Amino acid sequence: MLPSDRPLLLATHSGTFHADDCLAYVILTGALGLDGADGAHELVRTRDHALLRSADIVWDVGGTADDATWRFDHHQPGAPTAPNGDPLSSAGLVWRAVEPESGQSLGQLYVRNTLAKSGFPEVADAMVSRIAEGIRSKVVRHVDLVDNGVERAAPTDLTSMVDTFNSAWDAPSGSDPLAFEEHQQRGFLRASRMVAEALERQVEKERGAAFAYEAVAQAWEDCKSGVSGIHPDVLELPRGMPWQRPAFDLAMPVLYVMSPEPDGRWKLQAMPAEKGSLANRLDMPAAWRGLQNGDLEQACGIPGAVFAHRGGHLAIAATRDATMAMARACLANKLSPLEALRKAWKR
Repeated sequence: MLPSDRPLLLATHSGTFHADDCLAYVILTGALGLDGADGAHELVRTRDHALLRSADIVWDVGGTADDATWRFDHHQPGAPTAPNGDPLSSAGLVWRAVEPESGQSLGQLYVRNTLAKSGFPEVADAMVSRIAEGIRSKVVRHVDLVDNGVERAAPTDLTSMVDTFNSAWDAPSGSDPLAFEEHQQRGFLRASRMVAEALERQVEKERGAAFAYEAVAQAWEDCKSGVSGIHPDVLELPRGMPWQRPAFDLAMPVLYVMSPEPDGRWKLQAMPAEKGSLANRLDMPAAWRGLQNGDLEQACGIPGAVFAHRGGHLAIAATRDATMAMARACLANKLSPLEALRKAWKR
């Protein structure tokens, strides 16, 4: 158990740092509530074995991976791997470690604390776990694989950006060990602040996607019950949000999705034929495409029609009623079940 009567001593290696060092530090301090309070912890960057033994938490150095003693190194023979065999870096080891008192992983605690700071203190455990898994698979895993030489870092990804905070090979401080370490300490802290900001934004992105998933699922229930939209063809959302993933995951047969825009207008979007496809299940009428305002109103006969994309997948209207009218006009071109079957057989 970590002491609570004094600042915690956190230690990682000195010298050149990498994304996994910084990411592990951000996860640890965020999960344990050490990131917002002055004096809550002390950071030491060293390879001195005596200092490492005296530290409360050690990562990316020390030759030991043991959650019980808060040691998270991955360089030694027999270091832990992910269930699928992927190698872990110090970031991956920290992310999956379980905090004894709460029984939650440090990754889940990090997500929960970050959500609370951004105004979402009461998020269900299942939702926190979903967000944490999104962060692990999209951010932490990539850092793990790059650090272990399994994947390459793109010039603009997190791993490459962290490296820019290291001292240049020909920096004046390079000839003075003490000055070099002082420069590296500052660089590590600056890089960690950058990582913290990026990770917080990623949590917000995952939260938005997870919340949207639930909202889209509820909108589909409302559509099926006749509260909104046009069942089974038009899904009506309460506001714009990411909707394609839940629509495909839940096998919705919808042809269009409509939602209000922040400026008061409404958007009508065609459902892609398949996940990732640029083709639509049902294109908007060819006579509308590329038209705006009066020209579009004349072409479709619907007051309030504002814009139709030339790709046949998007339209804008001034009101909900106008959007619903445009959707119904699009559905006039819907194939009958027999016609759809004939079209499928001709593929």
